[in-house]
Amino acid sequence: MKKGSKLFMAGLLIILFLLTGAYGTYAVEGKSPDKPSIAAKTQIDLNMYPAIGNEELGQLRWVLKLANEPIEDFKDMNSLDQVGITASRYTLAFSVYFLAAEQYHKLPAWDGAIKPGMDRIIQKMFQRPVWEYWSRDSAGVTKFEPLMNQPYAPFSDPIAYRNIMYSGHVSQMINLYQMLYNERKWDRPGSIVLKWDEKTKFLYDNASLQDAMFMQFIKNPVPAIECEPNAVFPACNTHPILGWKLYDQAHNTRYYAASMPLFVDFLKKDFVDPKTGELGAFYLVKQGWVFSASNPRYGNKMDPAIQKMVKEGVTFGSSGNEGWIMSGVHVFDPAFVERLYPDFKKLHVKENADGTITLQKDVLTPYSYYGFFSILAAEMGDEKLLNGLLKTVDNHFGPVWGEGGTFHYPYKVSGGGPNLAAADDAKPVRSSAIKPPVKMSDVTPQMKTWPQHSDLSDRLFAMARALPKNGLLKMYNNPFDNAHFSEPAITGVDLTKTPLKRAIYDRSKLALVVSTMPAKSNATDGGFKIINLDPGKTYQLTIDGKKTAQLSGVKEYDVTLGTAKAHDLILKEI
Repeated sequence: MKKGSKLFMAGLLIILFLLTGAYGTYAVEGKSPDKPSIAAKTQIDLNMYPAIGNEELGQLRWVLKLANEPIEDFKDMNSLDQVGITASRYTLAFSVYFLAAEQYHKLPAWDGAIKPGMDRIIQKMFQRPVWEYWSRDSAGVTKFEPLMNQPYAPFSDPIAYRNIMYSGHVSQMINLYQMLYNERKWDRPGSIVLKWDEKTKFLYDNASLQDAMFMQFIKNPVPAIECEPNAVFPACNTHPILGWKLYDQAHNTRYYAASMPLFVDFLKKDFVDPKTGELGAFYLVKQGWVFSASNPRYGNKMDPAIQKMVKEGVTFGSSGNEGWIMSGVHVFDPAFVERLYPDFKKLHVKENADGTITLQKDVLTPYSYYGFFSILAAEMGDEKLLNGLLKTVDNHFGPVWGEGGTFHYPYKVSGGGPNLAAADDAKPVRSSAIKPPVKMSDVTPQMKTWPQHSDLSDRLFAMARALPKNGLLKMYNNPFDNAHFSEPAITGVDLTKTPLKRAIYDRSKLALVVSTMPAKSNATDGGFKIINLDPGKTYQLTIDGKKTAQLSGVKEYDVTLGTAKAHDLILKEI
C-alpha cells in the first residue's frame, strides 16, 4: 500500500472511531447519545425545570388549607347537589389530581405538605355525605329512561354497581397516592371503609375495587361503565382506566391492557362526529345511541323540549365534555387527541382583542367548561389559549388573595348547601353533616351569567396551572420508580417562610435543584434540610450562583435561606 493510501486509511479509521465510539450515533444520526456527556452533566439550566407561579402557589396553599380542616367537616364544600357536576366528589377528586400534578412535576423532591394533604382529601372522599346520594339515584335517573320511570331497586353501596362517577375517582385517587409515595396502605383488606351507620359498612380494598369495576366493564353491552342508570359518560370512564394503568404498573396485572383498547375504539367509532370532530356527551344503553350536538335526543318524553331548545339556537356541543375526556385520553392515545384538538378550537374558541379568550356557551357542563378546556390546553402545551382562558376567568370570577398567601376563585351558595336527603332502600335519612336544601332564588347572581362557576372549576384552574405540556401523559406513563425514593430530597419546609417554586432531583445530571420565592411573612430566615445523601459521595452545593459548601461523609445537611428574596440552590454530585 502506498504511503498516501496508508495515511488516508488511518484518517478514515480515526473518523470512524470518533463517529461510532466516543460519540455513539450522535454525529451520524443527529441524536443525543444514550448517556449524557461530561459537559452535559455539569451544566444546569434552571429554565429546563418546570416551576410554580405565584397564583399557582396560592392555589396550592388554598387546597392544603382546606385539606387540613376536619375530615368530617363539609362546611367549605359548596355544591348545588350531589348528582351534578357541582357535587363534592368532583371537587375532592380534582383537588387530588391537582396536588398530584404539583408533586410529580414541580415538587418531586419534597412531599412534606402535599402527601398528608392528599391523604386527608382521600379520607374525606370516603365520608358518607359524599356518596350517600347513590342510595336514591341508584333507583334510576328518570330523564335517561325510555319510559322515564325508575325500573331499578335502590341500594346504598356506591361501588358495587354502576356509579363509576364515584368509584372511578376513588381508584384514580388512591393509586396516584400509592405511585407518588410508594405506600400501599389501601392494598390491605378492608382498608376502604364506607360507613353508612354503626350497623352498615361497605368494605373494599384496592384489589376488590378494581374487580368490582372491571367485572361491570366486561359484562356491559358496551366497553364502559354506567355513571347513572342507563347512561355511559366517556368523561367518567377515563378515570377507572387511568387508575387501572397505575394499578397494573404496581401490581403486575392487566386491567388497563384489557380495557383501554376497547374503550378507545368505542369512543372513536361511536362518539366522534365525522364531519366536525365534535364529541358526543353520553351513550344511552337501552336506546342504543349517543346523545350529541348532531343527535340531541333521549328517546323519551323529553325530546320535544330538547328540539324546542335546538330551534331556539341552543347547541349541545360541549368544550367542557371534550376537555374532560381528551385530557385523560391523551395519556393512552395522544395522536388521536392531537388530531382532533384543532377541530375543538374551531368549534368553541373565540379570541378577543384584549387577549382574553371566550368559549361557546356550554349547556352540558355549565359550571366547569372553562376549567376542563383549560386543562386540555395545558396538556397540549397551548400556552396562548391557556393564558387567554385564565385571563377571562380572572376577569369574571373575582379571584382573591387570602391569609397565608392563599389564592382561589370564591364560590358560595347562599342557601347553605345542597339537599342530600338519601334513602336506605327507600327509608329517608339525613346526615348531621348535610346542609339545608338550596333554593335557586338563593343562588348567587353569578350563577345566572355565563360562564358559570363552581368549587370544581377553582380546582380545574389550579390543575391547568400545574400541568406542563404532556403533563398527564408523562405522569401516568413514567411513574416514580423505586430509586426515586432514595434520591436526594428536602424536608422541613414551611411554605410561609420558604415558598417553593421547584424541588427536583435530576437523575441524568446527578443534581438536586431547588428554587424559592420571596416570603411575605415577618420571618427573616427560612430553609430546609437536604436528606438522602450518600456519605460515600461528594457533593458541591451552590446557592445563587456561589459555591457555598462541599459535602462528603454526611447523610443530611441543613440549609438556611433569607426570606426577603428568591433563591436558587443546586446540589451536584461530583
